[in-house]
Amino acid sequence: MSPSTATLLLPTPAAAWSLWKPRSEAASEELDSPADWRGTTRALVVGLPATACRTLGLALPPAEHDVLEQMVETQLERLGLKTTGGALPHRWHLLGQTSGRMMISVDVLTEPFPAHLLAEHAADYVAALRLLRLPEQRLVVVEEQAEWVVAVGLNGALFRSHIIGPAGMSPKELGHELMLTHLALQAQAAFPAIEGITLVGRGWEADRVAEAAGLPVTTTEALPRAHEWRSPETAPLLPLEVQEARAARVRRARWLRAGVFAALLYASLVFLGYAYMKFQNGRLENLQAQIDQSSTPAAEARSTASRWKAMTPALEPTRFPMVMLAEMTSLLPPSGIVIRQFRTRVGEVEMRGEARDPQLAYQFLEDLQKQRIFSQYELSMPQPSVRDGSASFRIQGKLK
Repeated sequence: MSPSTATLLLPTPAAAWSLWKPRSEAASEELDSPADWRGTTRALVVGLPATACRTLGLALPPAEHDVLEQMVETQLERLGLKTTGGALPHRWHLLGQTSGRMMISVDVLTEPFPAHLLAEHAADYVAALRLLRLPEQRLVVVEEQAEWVVAVGLNGALFRSHIIGPAGMSPKELGHELMLTHLALQAQAAFPAIEGITLVGRGWEADRVAEAAGLPVTTTEALPRAHEWRSPETAPLLPLEVQEARAARVRRARWLRAGVFAALLYASLVFLGYAYMKFQNGRLENLQAQIDQSSTPAAEARSTASRWKAMTPALEPTRFPMVMLAEMTSLLPPSGIVIRQFRTRVGEVEMRGEARDPQLAYQFLEDLQKQRIFSQYELSMPQPSVRDGSASFRIQGKLK
């Protein structure tokens, strides 16, 4: 399926949605939400903003299609993106091979899925940025539903994206977030080096963003449309609520047909019902025996999942020592404080330093408590010791 043959619902920079008819060059109308759509076409595709659809980028070893599917689901479960029935609704896209690694982009629907985005008759859901062609080796910043989203493309297609903050944040804050994203991508194996930043839209203060991010910045009013966003054999990406509604409709239709058939062939169904019951009892006994045999492997699988979950804090990018050190350094005043030692362990952080006076040390502690990364820790500082005109302090923190 391609954008030229589908009716598209796309998010606008404001909290609204634009409807694009097949082969149209402009939106035909604007809706408050996909739930307001009342059309009848079976080719409706809803483009989701990053608030409703996370896009993750993975670099996996070369493998067959079925094995890649299993590896993708394992990665999602390691990140906690799963329900009681398994991984959240997702679809992965193979973008190519780089340095001996398969570059995979995964769209994952949020849970619970926003009710105002449900369109029961939609043929497919897709990340809105997957409908655009992204420039190579650049961080792309776009506005979706009053939120700024940073995206990274590979071979012209969306590789990963995430929300960096509300639209209207200062150029300095935006540049700082882009710098952290750049550092995270540099740490990812096989991904090409980022050469710059592309800001989509108007009114950007490009020079200030470039200064804060440390990368060259260009601007463009819009990104070109992609010709295709998935291969024809890929199953559609649908929220659980839409799948359940369709299954319920199918079940109701089956029961109605069964009722009519039962009215015509009542006598025959009495015998068939008895035979079916016997068959189901035998099947139930067989299934129970299989369950008894698989109880021990299932317990081992749950134990393995618990251990992976316990390792999640060590895999969180915001807890990498270099990222935390960069965040801490950005909070230091121009003068008056010197950090002598910085240590971090899983769930703990400690820093030692000297300040011009105790008041400046306490002010630095307050700044840390307000910062988005260190606010996750319960920070404490004993009374600084004053000696030779300076105050030595020690700040410790444990994950809340």
